[in-house]
Amino acid sequence: MLYTPNNILYKYIRYRFRRILLKKRAKILIPVGILYFLLFGVIFAWLVGTSEDLNPLMQWELRVIDYVIPILNTIDFKWYAYSLDLLWVAIILAPIAIINASPYIIFSYIVDTILIQHEVKALIKTYSINE
Repeated sequence: MLYTPNNILYKYIRYRFRRILLKKRAKILIPVGILYFLLFGVIFAWLVGTSEDLNPLMQWELRVIDYVIPILNTIDFKWYAYSLDLLWVAIILAPIAIINASPYIIFSYIVDTILIQHEVKALIKTYSINE
């Protein structure tokens, strides 16, 4: 009866469990994310500025960025509407964002898995002692 997803007690336990995990997750992932993206940006800018021979992935990223810059310069921003060119730029830059953020996403899944394992072990320990 407790393990059915429609049970109110099950929903409350799931809510509390997610809330506890989100607080712990945020304490870990927000500083690591800020550090990752700052470090990534500095390293990317340093490699582009100092290296003459870039790997094919960085060459592709630079070509895409060079393609997008003139489109961004022609967009007329209004306070009440956005141009469809802005959506087009976001679609063009999405693969670069996914590729560059994938190590952070993988790290966040690892942190989630570790936090869930520790939390479940702690809950099992507390409830097995009480019974």
